[in-house]
Amino acid sequence: MVTLSQLRAWRPDELAAAGTAVAASNRTFGDAMNATGSHFVDVLSSWQGTAAEAAESRCATEQDAAHRIATAVTAQSEALTNAAASIGPARLTALAIADEAIASGFAVADDGRVTAPPLLSGNPVADLLIQAQLNEQAKMFEARLIPALATVGELDARAGAALDAATAQLGDTLEARVGSLGTDDTLNAPVPGASAADNKEYWDSLTEEQRRRIIDEHPNWVGNRDGIPAAVRHEANVNRFDDERARLEAERDRLQANLDENHFGGTFTNDDAALWYTEQKLRDLDKIEGIVADNPDGRLVLLDLQSGERGMAAFAVGDPDTADHISVTTPGLNTNIDDSFTDMVNEAKFLQIEAEKQLEHAGRDETVASIAWLGYEPPQTTGPGALDLVRGGLDVAQTDRATAGAAKLAGFYDGLDVASTQPDPHITALGHSYGSLTTGLALQDPGPGQPVDDAVFYGSPGINADDESDLGLAEGHGYVMEADGDRLVPEIGKTHRFGPDPSTADFEQLSVDAGTSPDGVPRDGVHSHSEYTRRGDNEEGLRMSGYNMAVIVAGLPELVVR
Repeated sequence: MVTLSQLRAWRPDELAAAGTAVAASNRTFGDAMNATGSHFVDVLSSWQGTAAEAAESRCATEQDAAHRIATAVTAQSEALTNAAASIGPARLTALAIADEAIASGFAVADDGRVTAPPLLSGNPVADLLIQAQLNEQAKMFEARLIPALATVGELDARAGAALDAATAQLGDTLEARVGSLGTDDTLNAPVPGASAADNKEYWDSLTEEQRRRIIDEHPNWVGNRDGIPAAVRHEANVNRFDDERARLEAERDRLQANLDENHFGGTFTNDDAALWYTEQKLRDLDKIEGIVADNPDGRLVLLDLQSGERGMAAFAVGDPDTADHISVTTPGLNTNIDDSFTDMVNEAKFLQIEAEKQLEHAGRDETVASIAWLGYEPPQTTGPGALDLVRGGLDVAQTDRATAGAAKLAGFYDGLDVASTQPDPHITALGHSYGSLTTGLALQDPGPGQPVDDAVFYGSPGINADDESDLGLAEGHGYVMEADGDRLVPEIGKTHRFGPDPSTADFEQLSVDAGTSPDGVPRDGVHSHSEYTRRGDNEEGLRMSGYNMAVIVAGLPELVVR
């Protein structure tokens, strides 16, 4: 098993550099080989006889061998580059979990075992309760870290096998290698951590044949990569379904076997918690497959069942690459794929329909794409542990998960802008509950500006901003909605834990009360934390809150109800 000390010593970027250097040398070799063949053809034009025939035969043999050497070295280069692309991010994920545990005061062993610090405050009862909570947190860290280390080990083994197979081709250069790549067929993986603009440049540089092969053979290269066309990401992610299911089922069976063989079950290991999360991800995959089947015109623009405790995904209703208006909804507390994602996609569908209806009423022939984005792990109060309720309550009062999600969300916004065929698509960020904090932090991303034009925060505990200028928005383009009956997360806002209370800060305050919207439709009001995006009870369509979001998404702010 790969250990943490080994991971800290690894330098996957050097694999990429080696792959690049090998490829460059191979091109030089190929050029020399081609030049030699060309020169020999010139010589044979004026050389005849037995010696010339022998020389021609020997030249053909050497050229054939040289071609096979070039093919083998190409495979070596690709193996090195692919290893860097796969091992690098997985290594960083494992180290990030370990460093998070260490920063939280936990002891982390080289093999990934995590131990809580002893608590000796002098109050035995309090010590016992808090120690139990700390032990549970240690188990949760371990449940994330050990599978992450196993993933790196598996990727390392695959990379080693690929490199060995490529090197073995050099053992007999006179034997044809069926299925090997020629020098003209080399596929280079995109650079890990590249910007959306760089990813687009990478994709644009490929031939149609190379693109087809990447989608079919390496879908993980592009499925979750910002800046790649949405249709490509969708096809690549759908192509991963079978492999992801096989991987998760194998992990489930491994963990179950460990538990069955252990007389103490999961008492002294984290296999029981890891099994719970693995089975949860299998249910997540079932739910995502159902959503794709039920929405054939949609786009699965994110599928991540590996990097976190829970699955992550994003699904677009409509085509964000061609739409005039794009919305991205980021959810909060207790949102997960199995319990919530179908509802999120349906609500995105209702929002798209309402926004396009308002555009039609306004005489504008424009399109809308609405995206349900669950590309991070919101706080959860359910899970395999007895203290998950406490853990979720603590998480929702902290910024850690929002901060981690904000970086991903900022990159996603940028990718929408870069991949769009519109000169300047109108992008609206929608953030609910804890997701509004994630959204606010994403808009404050330190990169070179952000492409979002409007933002709506509802049921928000805070967004770490005083006004639109803090979010890179024009004045009057930041909106807040809060219902009188919403007393769950917004109460945190009144403590100013995450900056000014959004309901009293200098943003546009919109109505969530029942009434008739400017289009003459009676709208229900909002009475609880979960009702903002739901259809009304009167079957007339979205509530007043949903109507307000729709006209903002449609670029019709003059029609909002305050």
